[in-house]
Amino acid sequence: MSAPTESSATKVDLNDEDAPRVEALFLIKFDKKVGYTIAWKRTLTEEISLENAVEYKSLPSGLHTVPNDLVYFTHDGYAGLSAFAKGDAGEEDRNANFVSVGILVRKEGRHGRLGRAWLLAGRLEKLATALAIDSETVAPLEDFWQEQAASRHTKGDAMDNGETNARNRPRAISTVSAVSKDEERLPQYHPALSIQRFLDIFGPLVFRLQQAALLRKRILFVGVPPVRIACEFGMPQSLGYVYNLSVLSSISPRDTEHCTPGSDGLLRLPCLFSLGVHDIPYLEDLRNPKHGAHTPDADASEGWVACTTDEIIVTKTQLYDIIVELPHTYDAPAQERRWPRIRTSDGSLIKASQRDVARYKLLHKELFKQRTRSQTPHEPYADEDSDDAAPLLSRDEVDTKRADDEFNEAYDDTVVEPMTWSRLAYMGYMWWASAGEKDAFTTAEQETDRELIGDLSDYSQSVETAIIAYFHRQSSLLIQSLSQIVEADQQGERDEDEDEDATR
Repeated sequence: MSAPTESSATKVDLNDEDAPRVEALFLIKFDKKVGYTIAWKRTLTEEISLENAVEYKSLPSGLHTVPNDLVYFTHDGYAGLSAFAKGDAGEEDRNANFVSVGILVRKEGRHGRLGRAWLLAGRLEKLATALAIDSETVAPLEDFWQEQAASRHTKGDAMDNGETNARNRPRAISTVSAVSKDEERLPQYHPALSIQRFLDIFGPLVFRLQQAALLRKRILFVGVPPVRIACEFGMPQSLGYVYNLSVLSSISPRDTEHCTPGSDGLLRLPCLFSLGVHDIPYLEDLRNPKHGAHTPDADASEGWVACTTDEIIVTKTQLYDIIVELPHTYDAPAQERRWPRIRTSDGSLIKASQRDVARYKLLHKELFKQRTRSQTPHEPYADEDSDDAAPLLSRDEVDTKRADDEFNEAYDDTVVEPMTWSRLAYMGYMWWASAGEKDAFTTAEQETDRELIGDLSDYSQSVETAIIAYFHRQSSLLIQSLSQIVEADQQGERDEDEDEDATR
C-alpha cells in the first residue's frame, strides 16, 4: 500500500530560514542480488555525482544489526546525512527491508562541519521509516524535493551570499569559537547536545584526545553500530566522538596572532565522519597528496577525525595516527563501564596523566552540581535553624561527595599513568616548603582550573556551550603560553647575538 502524499513522513515542524539548501536527495535500497543500490535520486546540478559512493557511505558495515540509525559522512566537499531504517519483508527478501534516505548539503563557510544537515535529521528519519514499510512508493521523496525547490525559489540566493539576518537565527556552535553565554537552548538533533555524555564516556582521557586533536593528528574512532554513537554521539541518544572532538579542539580566530602566518587552515580539525573500506583510496590521497597538495575536496590541514565500523581500516596503520577503541559498555552503569582505549598507530597505549585526572574531577564535580541543582531547585537553609535541626553537611558538600562517588565508580586505573617518583618528590618538597599546609602546592592549579570552567549558572539555558567555552579557554591559554615561551627564547637569542657583536 502506498503511503499518502501528505503523511507524517513528509511533515515536520522546521524553521525554513534555518534549514540548509539540499543539493542532492537519494534513496538507497538493498538488493539481495547486487547489494546496495541507488533506487531514486535528485541533484541540484549535473555536476554532483552520487554513483559508487553514497550507497556505501550511507550504509556502513554492520548497520543491518540495528533497526535504525543516522549516518554522517562527507562526499566531494559536501556534508552528507542519511537515515537508515529496517522494515519487515517476505522470505524472498530475507524477512527484512533495508532502506536509507540521504541528502547532501554544502558545508563550507558559516554552514560549519555538517552544513546544518542535522536540522533535517528528524525529517529524514520519518521518510526512511515510511519507505521501509512501503518501499515501492517514492511520493514522499518527490514531495520533499518539490518543497526544497519552492524553498530555494523563495529564498533566492540569500543563504549562499550570507544575507540572512544572523541576529534572528541562533548560530551553529560548529561555526563559532567564542561561545556566548546567551546562546539559546540547543534544539533537538543538534550535535553538541551529547557533549556531557561524551565527557562521561571518556573521563580524563578527553584531555589526551583534545591534545592529539590540537596537534592535528589523524584520529580514527572504531566501534560497532549504531554509527551515530561514534559519528555524532547524541540525537537523541548520543552525538559527538567525531563532531564534539572537532568542536572542542577548535582554535579561536582571536588566537591567530600567536600562530605563525598561513596557519588559518589549522583552526579547525576536519571531520570525515563515517568511513568504510571504499574510503581507503581517499585516505591514501590525504596521506600522499598529489603534486605536494591535497585533493580538491580535502581540507588544508593534514589531520582529521573520523569513525568506522570496518576492521579492515584498522589494519591499515599507515592511514591514521591515533586509534580510539570504543568499548561495548559505553551505556552500562558506571561501575560496569570502562573508558575507551587510545593507541598510536604502532600500538602504544596512551594514558591519562594524574594532572588530567585532577582536572577532570573538578570539571565532573561542577557539571554534577549543575545537573542536580537544575533538577531539584535549591532551598536555602534558614538562619533560625536550631543546632539539632541544622544539617550536618551543606548541600555543596553533599553534592561534592556524590560527584566523587560517581567518579570513583567509573574510575579505570588501567588507562591512567601511575604517580611518578619525581611527582611524589615534588609534592613532598612543596609540602615541606609550605610548612605542611594542606594542598598549598596545588592551589594555583586548582584556581586556574576553576577560572577556566567559570560560573556554569551563567549558561543555564545550555550547559553544552559552557563546556565548549571551557575547552576553548584552555586551548587559548595553552597557545598564549607557548607563544610567550617562543618569544622569550627568540628574545634570548637576540640578546646573545647582541652580546657577541659587542665583544667583537
